[in-house]
Amino acid sequence: MNLNVKINLIKKIHFLILYIIFVIFFSTVTAYANNDIYLSLCATTKRSDIAIGHFNVVDKNENTIKLAKLIKKIIKNDLVLSRYFNIIQIVSNDDSKEQLFSLRKNGTTIFITASVNDDGCDLVLEIKVIDVFTGEIIWKHSYKHKHSNYRYLAHKASDEIIRRIKGEIGIACSKIVFVNDSTRFKELYVVDYDGYNLRRLTKDNKINILPKWSPGGGQIIYTSYLYNNPDLFVLDLLENKRSIISKYQGLNVTGSFSPDGKKIILTLSKGRYPNLYMINMRGELLRRMTENVYIDTSPSFAPNGQEIVFISDRSGYPQLYIMNVSGGNVRRLTTNGYCDSPAWSPRGDKIAFTMKQARGNYDLCIYDLPSTKVTRLTYNQRNNENPTWSPDGRFLTFYSNRSGRGEIYIIAIDGSGTRKLVEIPGTSYTPSWSPILS
Repeated sequence: MNLNVKINLIKKIHFLILYIIFVIFFSTVTAYANNDIYLSLCATTKRSDIAIGHFNVVDKNENTIKLAKLIKKIIKNDLVLSRYFNIIQIVSNDDSKEQLFSLRKNGTTIFITASVNDDGCDLVLEIKVIDVFTGEIIWKHSYKHKHSNYRYLAHKASDEIIRRIKGEIGIACSKIVFVNDSTRFKELYVVDYDGYNLRRLTKDNKINILPKWSPGGGQIIYTSYLYNNPDLFVLDLLENKRSIISKYQGLNVTGSFSPDGKKIILTLSKGRYPNLYMINMRGELLRRMTENVYIDTSPSFAPNGQEIVFISDRSGYPQLYIMNVSGGNVRRLTTNGYCDSPAWSPRGDKIAFTMKQARGNYDLCIYDLPSTKVTRLTYNQRNNENPTWSPDGRFLTFYSNRSGRGEIYIIAIDGSGTRKLVEIPGTSYTPSWSPILS
């Protein structure tokens, strides 16, 4: 029996059983994934219908009542954006047998209730998730945080609800960094994944480009012309300071962190052809990865840390290539179009990139490693570029000028559900999606 037949059979198994098998098998594969073995399993299930009740306010304070409404709205939006659920909103928090029976008749499986309280110092959110069929509490938890961090409080609860119900990580506690030129200069900005809490990170009145998050989320690397050369900087978000990592004459661009956060692969020109190099966080050269009279750029690590995808024009025009982390075993993936900006999925089985056909625009594409199939996600919407993955591997954020100016968008990996990330003047470029942040 071939692999495709086996996968089709597995897809027919109940979702819960499939999930357990996937977790066990994938953890085994990850432990030994130091060669060219890729696994791509998926299960398509319809969205669960869940009901969200009124969020009770314990202290009856007017400000707490306002925050309770906002927290409920945020959690509801998080669950909708996750695309795991259909939301049924009800006014009552009653979890009586009659209420649960009514919900069950309508196909609802989960009932979420909550209470919000000001304990005098902090805001306290208590979430309770109830199984509609059994009436049992699946999970309950109290969250406590400063009033000003009510959005983070809500996002934290949303991610845990998704983990408890679906067994998957949520992405509500993630952010997106990007470049914007509304000040007439290119500066870094960061925003929550849902488009709120926009904040400017740099005020250099210079050109800052190509930001990338560290695997732990505490740092962002980017290229800056602060000293009139495209140098690679690191911004430490915890200590609110930055420093230069790489300042060779010429290009120091398109840096990408290794999964352990200890190394960076970037493109250096050093007065010659742009090639790939590996450095540590002190900027010390560890290895030259490529040595050609061609342009090699845009590297991205596989999540197992053993391989790298990159762009090279060694075939005459820019295409996707993979090589081992040692620099050997180079293989070409794509064979047509002009390719750019590859990004390896955190799940390990796909690579997002952009491709431009002759006399066409740049479109988002996904290369599926197990099948070697290329799927195009955007059509006839001007240029769509620089994709990066959400932490759960189910969405992409990218640049597009479909509105007439460059803006940041999010799209599901099946090409559906495109939404604009944030309204901000000027042109926005090169987004990078963070890991889950605490």
